[in-house]
Amino acid sequence: MRRREGRWRSRIQTWGVRARVTIAASTMLAVILALGSLALLGLVNQALLANLDSAAATRASDIASLIGTGPLPSSLPAQGDENSLIQVIDFTNMVVSASANISGEPSILANPPAVRGDTTLDIASLPVGSSSFPFRVTAHPVMLASGPGWIYVATSLSQVEAATTSLTWMLAAALPTLIALVGVTVFLSAGRSLKPIEDIRRQAESIGSDVSKRVPVPPSHDEVSRLAVTMNQMLDQLQASAQKQKRFVGDASHELRSPLATLRAQVEISLVEADKVNAMETLARVQLQALRMSDLIEDLLFLARADESGHRPVREQVDLDEVVLSEVRRLEAAGGVAVHLERLDGVRMLGSARDLARMLRNIGDNALRHTRTSVLVTLESDADRAVISIANDGPPIPDADQQRIFDRFTRLDDARSRQPGDGGSGLGLAIAQEIATFHGGSITVTSAAAPSPRTEFIISLPLGPRAVSEVPA
Repeated sequence: MRRREGRWRSRIQTWGVRARVTIAASTMLAVILALGSLALLGLVNQALLANLDSAAATRASDIASLIGTGPLPSSLPAQGDENSLIQVIDFTNMVVSASANISGEPSILANPPAVRGDTTLDIASLPVGSSSFPFRVTAHPVMLASGPGWIYVATSLSQVEAATTSLTWMLAAALPTLIALVGVTVFLSAGRSLKPIEDIRRQAESIGSDVSKRVPVPPSHDEVSRLAVTMNQMLDQLQASAQKQKRFVGDASHELRSPLATLRAQVEISLVEADKVNAMETLARVQLQALRMSDLIEDLLFLARADESGHRPVREQVDLDEVVLSEVRRLEAAGGVAVHLERLDGVRMLGSARDLARMLRNIGDNALRHTRTSVLVTLESDADRAVISIANDGPPIPDADQQRIFDRFTRLDDARSRQPGDGGSGLGLAIAQEIATFHGGSITVTSAAAPSPRTEFIISLPLGPRAVSEVPA
């Protein structure tokens, strides 16, 4: 039995949505109509019986009134229906008077009701004509001249059964037709409702690798319309991601080509003019290009991992003031410009010390590359956030470029650098912004030429519940 049920379930699951919806709706309608039909038949049967009982009670009252006016005739007035029978019974259960269609017959009931009062009961049949239908008998107590008696009014149930049988056949013929019509209507309606989904599926199937296509959006403004809008939004994101990846690969290839070309040139010159080339100078140039390429590859891998699965820095307690102080000392050791630590608050936060140090190193290198005389560093905090400022007095960044500098492979005019030709790979600020974002923060830049040139990078990072105290710089 379980195997059969499982087999049927698997078959039903392979049917289309239209078929499943149609079957479900038709089955539910069939159950509801069947229950409604049974209820209707019961109500009709009860109504017909109530009418019979009312008519019988009225006839019994008429006979009782007739008894009160004088002696009863041996034959009561006929009703015009041989299936409606009337008897007046005395206390010995003998027939005193009866309607013509049951004249000379014994009492309808073998024994009168045990309790004197209006009583209604059904009996299987009576010897009247050839009818084999059951009868419904209404017994009405009456006082005769000879003592207490009964008035029996018996009515055949043939008409009730005929009416209920006719209604049953009518329902049996009408319900399947109605269910079939509803099933066809549901099937067609479901098809029309599902057509936009099928159109979306076909268009999605034809998209393939061409994410510039979009699925049709029906004008219905319902769940299907919202599904199409959501799919188009997803395709927009996929297209933007694909374009970003394509641009990233192109930029990465271009950036890697330069150090590789330099390395190749150095090696080829050394091989051709081995006797004229200073080996140490050649190795130094090769080492410089190798380091440049290594840093570039590391940056590319960092961004690739971030794009692929989202960077998840290690959540540990970090002394941010120590990270800032270490970066200041590194900038001082680089030489060439003055580095001032104007303020340093003691800050502990959840994050990755390695990534935070990399973020500060990238911004510090940028400041060191473009400043003229000095770099200013501060770390301030309150109960909620820590703010790191790294400022330099180099040429200002144009307003139009202050957001663009955080894009990957973006490098502004090399004339801003105090060391022309050392413009970097254009990934440092992008990586710094990624790290700040991973820590729930952000990096903004302000730059102005007056009253004196100043470019300031402001890093805002959220703090945990740890208390923060200020320490002297």
